[in-house]
Amino acid sequence: MSHVRVVVRELGKLKPDYSLDFDLPAIPAVGSYISITRPGTENWSEDLVVRHVWWRLHHPETRTVVPSEDGQNGVVKEIVVECDPAIGPYATDAWRETIQAAESRGVRVERFDLERFSVRQRDIPGRS
Repeated sequence: MSHVRVVVRELGKLKPDYSLDFDLPAIPAVGSYISITRPGTENWSEDLVVRHVWWRLHHPETRTVVPSEDGQNGVVKEIVVECDPAIGPYATDAWRETIQAAESRGVRVERFDLERFSVRQRDIPGRS
């Protein structure tokens, strides 16, 4: 498992809006789709597209050329997965409304390129 920090950027900006920490079986690649569910919305998601993956590393050696037989290895300090909001097929109504408001202001927002239906929470009886 890899510990990553998912950073969600503000709609249409490079500025971080919020971040969440996860333990993942693999590091998402640029262009990957991520859907995050939260308590109370287990069937619905906040959807993201990965834009950058930042690896923060540390090495104990201060020299620029290090013989490989010295045994010193560096470590991962942090992996940051920077994402833009998007609309996936199970986006929460609140998520969709926020994104649609940004689109009405001219912000370009990606939609998941999937061959499956997209449904609103409010359109399914008895679901929330």
